[in-house]
Amino acid sequence: MRQAVCLRTGEVEVIQVPRSNLGPGDLLAELRLCGICGTDLMKVYDPDVPKPVQLGHEIVALVVEVGAEADAAWLGRRVVVGHHVPDYASHYTRRGSAPMDAAFKRTNIEPGGFADFIRIPAGHVRHTVQPLPDDLPDRRAVFTEPLACCLRALDRVTVTEGDTTLLAGAGAVGMLFIPLLQARSSRVIATDVRASALTMAAAWGARSVSAAEAEGVKEAVRAASNGRGADLVILTVVTPAILDLAMESVRDGGTLLLFGVKPGTRIKTDYWAIWRRELNVISSYSATPDLFPRALAVLGSASVPLEELITHTRPLADADDAFRLAQAGQAMKVVISRA
Repeated sequence: MRQAVCLRTGEVEVIQVPRSNLGPGDLLAELRLCGICGTDLMKVYDPDVPKPVQLGHEIVALVVEVGAEADAAWLGRRVVVGHHVPDYASHYTRRGSAPMDAAFKRTNIEPGGFADFIRIPAGHVRHTVQPLPDDLPDRRAVFTEPLACCLRALDRVTVTEGDTTLLAGAGAVGMLFIPLLQARSSRVIATDVRASALTMAAAWGARSVSAAEAEGVKEAVRAASNGRGADLVILTVVTPAILDLAMESVRDGGTLLLFGVKPGTRIKTDYWAIWRRELNVISSYSATPDLFPRALAVLGSASVPLEELITHTRPLADADDAFRLAQAGQAMKVVISRA
C-alpha cells in the first residue's frame, strides 16, 4: 500500500509499505480524507525535526477489517480517530495534563493518516474512535480533531458572556474558534494579513481588521470593550509583532492563549508588564480523546459552513504538491484523499 512520508527536509514522498497486521482488538480503516495540519508542515519543512517522520492525524476513514477480538459492528462504519491515547491512571491525566503524559506522546496510529490503510490500535479503539453520523459529510468531519484542539484550548481559559476576544491569526484552525467563541457569547475580532481570511471571518460574524494596521486592531478592540482591551487574545501564530500587538490589546488581568507556536520561537517581552498587569499566559498543545464527541456535536450543530475552509483537495499520489501548496500559504486548508 502507499504511504506519504517525509524522508528528507522539504520533501514528501509516496512510498510502498506493507499493510499493517492487526492485533486482536485493532481496526483497519481505509483513508477517505486527512487534513494537512501546521504540525505536519513543521515536521516536513523544519530541518531540526529528525527524519523520517510520520505524517497525518486529521483523519476520516472507513473501517474495512476488524481484529479477532474487536466488535464486528465497526465494519463498514465511517470513523474519526485521535492519534494519541493517554494513560488514564497517570499523574498527568488525573490533573488535566493528558497531552504531557508519556503514553500520550508514545502512542499513535500506524503508519499515519496519509496512507491507503490505517491500523487503529486497540487502545485507540477503546478511547478515541468515534462513528460518524450518516448525514455528516467527510469534508466537515475532517475538522473533528482540530476542532477538539480548539475546545481544549478554550477549556483552559475563562470566556464569559460579553467578553471580547482578539483572534490573532485567522487561518483554518483560527477560524474554528469563531463559532466556539460565539457560542460562549464573546465578541470576536479577527486579525490576519490575508484579505481572503478576513473576508471569511467577517462572513462568519467576526469583526475583521488587517494585522498590517496595528492601530486599527487596537482601536477595534477598545471600541468593542468599552476601552478596557480584550479579555482574551488567542495567538494561532506567534511573532514579535503579533506578541507586541497582543500585549497592547489585552486588558489588565486578561489572558494570552498561545495556541500555535513554531519550534525555536524566542521573543523578548516585558515580564514587568505581565506581572504588574496580572496577565495570564496559557498554552494549549493538543486535543484529548474525551473531546471528540463534543467536537462532533459542534460539527453537527454549527451554522457556519466549516467545509468552506477546504480550498484544495489532492489525491494521495500528489501529496508533495499538497504540502507545497499548504506551506506556500496558497490555501486556507488542504486535505488529501485516497484517490
